[in-house]
Amino acid sequence: MPTTPAKLMNKAIKAELVPALNAAGFIGKYPRLQKFSGDYIYFLSINQNKPGTAFFLEFGIHPRGEKLTSWGEVVPEEKLMLEHVLFPERARLQARKNGHSSVEEDWFSFQAFGSDLALYSGLASSVAGMLPQMEDWFAHQTAGPNVSPCGL
Repeated sequence: MPTTPAKLMNKAIKAELVPALNAAGFIGKYPRLQKFSGDYIYFLSINQNKPGTAFFLEFGIHPRGEKLTSWGEVVPEEKLMLEHVLFPERARLQARKNGHSSVEEDWFSFQAFGSDLALYSGLASSVAGMLPQMEDWFAHQTAGPNVSPCGL
């Protein structure tokens, strides 16, 4: 059975990007990770498109503790996910530079990589090199060249 581009990218992400995220304090299981720091939880989700040819990282910050939703549900801290973070308090790390909209053409594409694992690994490694932009956003809500704030 042939290996799909999505499977090759997942393998590269697990080998290159996830260890860099773990080194930055993120825990959890790919594709959803989180980091606890002081009074906040930092959430991260690595999302692929349906055809499995592109991906982006979406991340957000939420105060520690339970969350009371607008419909009255109380979500305990241990069950919080990125989806519980208000949209304006999220951002995306993607290939496109200096913009404020997220369309699939802006994501990290691996559509043309074929079966060359080195290309997948190189992409995952280059995304790992962009993690300081995500950390800047967490600390100051500063949009770096590859960070697209949600809700703008």
